[in-house]
Amino acid sequence: MRHTFDIGDFGAIGDGTTLNTAAIQAAMEAAAAASGGTVYVPAGTYLTGTLHLRSGITLEMHPAAVLLGSPRIEDYDTGGVTEDIDRNPWHLLVAHDCSHITLRGGTIDGNGPAFWEEVRGDDPLTCVVAREPDPARAPLLWIHAHKDRRPSPMIDFTGCRHIRIVDTIIRNSAGWNLHLHCCDYVWIRGVHLEANLRGPNNDGFDVTGCRDVMISDCHLSCCDDAIVLKTTKDSRSVERVTVTNCIIRTPCAALKLGANESFHDFRQITFSNCVVYESNRAFALYSLEGGHIEDVVVSNIVCDTRAPFLFNRPIHFDVRRRNPGSRLGSIRHVVVSQFIARTDGRILLTAEEPGVIEDVVLRDVRMVYPVIDDPAPAANPAVGGTQFSSKTLDARSARAAVVAENIGELVLENLAVAWPASEEVPAEWDFSLKAAAGTHALFERTDFRPVDRSAFHVLWARRCTGWIRCPSAKASGEGVEPFHLEDSDVVIARA
Repeated sequence: MRHTFDIGDFGAIGDGTTLNTAAIQAAMEAAAAASGGTVYVPAGTYLTGTLHLRSGITLEMHPAAVLLGSPRIEDYDTGGVTEDIDRNPWHLLVAHDCSHITLRGGTIDGNGPAFWEEVRGDDPLTCVVAREPDPARAPLLWIHAHKDRRPSPMIDFTGCRHIRIVDTIIRNSAGWNLHLHCCDYVWIRGVHLEANLRGPNNDGFDVTGCRDVMISDCHLSCCDDAIVLKTTKDSRSVERVTVTNCIIRTPCAALKLGANESFHDFRQITFSNCVVYESNRAFALYSLEGGHIEDVVVSNIVCDTRAPFLFNRPIHFDVRRRNPGSRLGSIRHVVVSQFIARTDGRILLTAEEPGVIEDVVLRDVRMVYPVIDDPAPAANPAVGGTQFSSKTLDARSARAAVVAENIGELVLENLAVAWPASEEVPAEWDFSLKAAAGTHALFERTDFRPVDRSAFHVLWARRCTGWIRCPSAKASGEGVEPFHLEDSDVVIARA
């Protein structure tokens, strides 16, 4: 029989000011000593520093219970066991090499703003927001973390098994919200995540080197990548991950694999039945450090890219070497179907030679353009940050709904594009300023509105093979070919 350990019985006081770290940890140690049990957090706000979760524990929180992170850095542990954790200590909840842990109910609040620099009157963020009174429409210039505390995961599991995080609220992290490192058998369901849309490195769920992970029925609103799968040098491959039935708001990437953390492989991954809004990239695959990404299925996604950035991409694949010493990886066997994007940008699929992207299917994809942004400023490799096809500069600036370079066996089936209905830009898409993601460069409206919006193809392809069956596809203007093909062997089916 499992026992319940009420933190109040160990001296915890939910007044929001009493530091309860020792009392709550004592309840966890008692549960662990009893070979597992429920640590119960009654209604109230419990201030705490780092808490170490133990095997066999269910942390059960009353719906009105809040675990509130201490605003004092000395109340957090600084030890770690992996490369990632050594760089980023100061977690609120942490578990190493544990099994059968459940977090359920209540609210976990990291008190993140206590560790951020105050925004000064001359700060670029203040200046930008002054020009765009609605913060959601202002270009993203991150709030800076305090120099004494780097952004770090609020909740961190390393080398753990059988983890459940269900029906809880996670908010106000000082950095990443939830990090899973080399964990197995993870179930995340019904989590409502709230992070500052300008917070430093406020990722949602970071899944590093994990296997057998199920994420469903979650609502995430965060500044940085929302659900991102990674492989760091000290991790292993990511395998068997499914994400479904989520609603995501982020000005960065919503559903993402890889980028700087792509040292090992990714395989057998699905994303389905999700709504993404105000996102710079709804779905992104990046192999920049030699990892191979394969066997990925994406289906039933509705998104918009109404974010204050240049170069928004509803879908972006990129294979290249991040640094001269990086290995060259690949992306293979990817199917994207039933995907609707309301966008001002492009689908961009690129590989640095001799990198490989092959066997990619885009089926039943709808792109609706309230307005079109000019990609020409992307020709400058110094603009746009590190996650923007920096080794394929012509593709960066190509004018087309879908841009592909160095792709083998690309299939476009039933791709439809609805170009802008008029010259008038809808108010909700009419940004006076946009930022280049990953930089502090700002662009005026005249920089990113195209000189001639009628000159956009449906597909611009270079060194590609495959076939196209898109009978309704039309370019944006008369006299413009729908498919611009260079050095490509692509079969176009007219019916």
